[in-house]
Amino acid sequence: MPSPTSATIPDTTYTDYLNLTYRPDLQTVVLRWLRDVSFPELQLAHRAALELTTYHKASFWFVDVRRRLIVNNTHTRWLTDEFFPHAATQSPTGNLRIAYLTSPNRQRIIDDDSDMQLTIARAASTSQPYRLCTFVDEASAMSWLLNG
Repeated sequence: MPSPTSATIPDTTYTDYLNLTYRPDLQTVVLRWLRDVSFPELQLAHRAALELTTYHKASFWFVDVRRRLIVNNTHTRWLTDEFFPHAATQSPTGNLRIAYLTSPNRQRIIDDDSDMQLTIARAASTSQPYRLCTFVDEASAMSWLLNG
């Protein structure tokens, strides 16, 4: 996924692994993962999402990981400890909210992995400079995201 510049940022970007969209009606950046990804793909996609967020002055992210089957704590730790804290500093409102939509099966895998549980708990902690919550229902995720 090439990194867009401020002069060429589209509202929708597709790759073989991600549909990245800005929803102006919801002021939300939407990341819909289409398959499992490598660490460099994950980093590139999140950096592109941050550029889209900055360009549109958005504060809400909806991240759909239902099609990603592999749960990788290295990816999750990088997002929790490095990327999301940095992204929060770029939020125009200082209130970055991130709703994760996961499948019930993926949630069970997370629930059965104590290391993942700790990382997710740290990501969802109110001590973070962002707010993050996970859901298995899209309507609940959007309601939390937009009404929080």
